[in-house]
Amino acid sequence: MATGQSPEDAIQVKDAARALSEIITQLPSVWIEGQITSVKIRPGSDWVFMDLRDVSADATLNVVFNRSVIENSPTEITSGLRVLVHGKPEFWMNRGSLIIRGKAISPVGLGELMIQLEKLKQKLAAEGLFAPERKKAIPFLPKKIGLICGRASAAMKDVIENTKLRWPGIEFDVHEVAVQGVKSSSEVRASLSQLNAEKKVDVIVITRGGGSFEDLLPFSDELLIRAVAASVIPVVSAIGHEQDTPLLDYVADLRASTPTDAASKIVPDLDDEIDLIDRFIDSMRERISNRIEREQVSLERLLETSALNSPSEFIQTHRDELFDLKSGLRELITSKINNEQSWFKPRLAQLRTLSPMGTLARGFAIVRGKDGKLIRKSSDASIGEVLDIRVEKDSLKAQVTK
Repeated sequence: MATGQSPEDAIQVKDAARALSEIITQLPSVWIEGQITSVKIRPGSDWVFMDLRDVSADATLNVVFNRSVIENSPTEITSGLRVLVHGKPEFWMNRGSLIIRGKAISPVGLGELMIQLEKLKQKLAAEGLFAPERKKAIPFLPKKIGLICGRASAAMKDVIENTKLRWPGIEFDVHEVAVQGVKSSSEVRASLSQLNAEKKVDVIVITRGGGSFEDLLPFSDELLIRAVAASVIPVVSAIGHEQDTPLLDYVADLRASTPTDAASKIVPDLDDEIDLIDRFIDSMRERISNRIEREQVSLERLLETSALNSPSEFIQTHRDELFDLKSGLRELITSKINNEQSWFKPRLAQLRTLSPMGTLARGFAIVRGKDGKLIRKSSDASIGEVLDIRVEKDSLKAQVTK
């Protein structure tokens, strides 16, 4: 593989461009302050191109915005305007140019607001409100969905229609609120609190369509972010378009890039689930059929064995074997008893000879005094003492006279 470290090892333009693109794509989004020197809106295009020049140095960046971001800006974006741009660096391989894909733009007068928002984001992140481990799982198939949205809004229609296309029987508890302006945050929080208190829904979707940076500010309100973090019911954020990232996206248990995308993330597709069940049934049938075939083969083999094919012959064979074993065992026991008796008899005779009773049988006697002590010689007894004399069969008494 070429490394590009020498003329002989040169790499192709596409490889160099791809490598640059991979490096630049890893760069984070940034805030950039500069002066617009040109704005180009091509007819029929969804994109707006502009040149952003440093006000004190000879440096220029190319910035591209989605047309809706520029058109929804409360301030007219024109050449000569000093602005704050929030965007992510990208490398366009076909043009060989570095561009900034803008997400938000505002006159420098709004710069302090953006800075405050970034500080709030860092503060909430440090508290752990955006941590992945605190996010709650979205139920596989909610019975009822809480929907907080604008009054008669397109976002409400998108979520409901697309969700019911995927799962026709789904139910909604819709709360229509202000989704921009000073009352927006409080109304969204009130609906969120009510849904949590009633506990009639399994998941809550907060949604609205796209808008300017200022339009979406209520969804970065600190009180709303903390209310979502405290929600017992899982919350899905579906605000604006892909490039819009209010703080609600970070604290929500699940982020959907658009209201339509939310539908695909909160319920499964009925047709897909039916197809999956059909595949499971087919697989189960195949496994059962294979098991039956294996057991049938085993049964046929068993029927071919002598035990089942000719049971009387099988029983007679094993009966003869059992008889032989029984006879052999009897002979073994008899032989063992005889051997033990041959060993035991002489030892028994010896024991009898050496025992006290054997001595008495040969005519000897055991003499004890009045206190039971053994009389071994005449001096051990006294005149007049009554002695106890033990012979083989019984005992007798005698008195010493001399």
